Amino acid sequence: MNDGADGEALFTSGVLAAADGVATTSADFESAVDGYLDEVAGLDRGGLADLVGGRVDRPAVVDPLAALGAEDPRTVAELCALADFLTTEPTPEGDDAGRSSADAGGPPRDWLSLLPVLRLFRPVETPTEGVPDPFVPVPAAHVPHLTRVFSPAVVYVWLDDCDPCETVKADLESVFESPREVMPFAVYGPDHREFLAEEYEVTAGPVVLFVRDGAVDSRLYGAQGPRSIETELDVLRESTPRPAR
Repeated sequence: MNDGADGEALFTSGVLAAADGVATTSADFESAVDGYLDEVAGLDRGGLADLVGGRVDRPAVVDPLAALGAEDPRTVAELCALADFLTTEPTPEGDDAGRSSADAGGPPRDWLSLLPVLRLFRPVETPTEGVPDPFVPVPAAHVPHLTRVFSPAVVYVWLDDCDPCETVKADLESVFESPREVMPFAVYGPDHREFLAEEYEVTAGPVVLFVRDGAVDSRLYGAQGPRSIETELDVLRESTPRPAR
C-alpha cells in the first residue's frame, strides 16, 4: 500500500476490523463483497469492464481488471465494495453517515492501490511461509493482469527448502521496510512451473522480477543482496519501459 495513512483508511472506513489484535475484513465489507459476487456472476468480460469502468477513473486499467475478474470474480467484487467504502461522500447528517474517506474529507490518494491488500484476508490457497512482508501472495496466472494495473511492480518467485530463498526473503523485507513506490507480489514457484516458464521464462529460483506495465524490465536470480535489489528498484522507478528480458 502507498503509506500508513492510506492503510489506516481500510480500518477507519470499516473495510477492516481488529479483534484481539488480529486484523480481518469486517462483516459489513464481506456482506458487500458477497452482494457484488452475485452481481458479477455470469458477466462476460465486457460486462465486467462496464462494472469496473464505472468505479475507476483510469481507462488503461479497466481491461486488465476485467480480464482478471474473468479468472477471479472476487477481485471485481472486492473492487466494487472497496470503492463503496472508500469513496462514499460525506452527508450532512453527521460523521456516522459516511465511511473512512468521508470522515477524512476524501478518499485516499490512490484507493485502487489498496485492492491487492485485501488478498491477504482471503482463505489461504497457497503456501505463505516464504512470502516476505509486505509482499502479497498471488497465483502466477494473475500476475500478467495485476502488473498491468499496479505498475511498477516487483514479483518474487520462491521455492521450498531453499537456503537462498531465506536470504532473499530477508533482503526483501529489509528493503521494503519503508514504502518503495512499487507493488510487491509473491508467487510460490512449485505450484506454477509451467506458467512461469512459458510466460516469464522462469525455470529456476529464487528470482525477483522487476515489472513495468506487465513486461519484465529486469530480473535477479539467487541471493544478490539488498544493494542489487535497491539498484534495480531505482532503475525500475526512474526508467522508461525497455524490452523485456
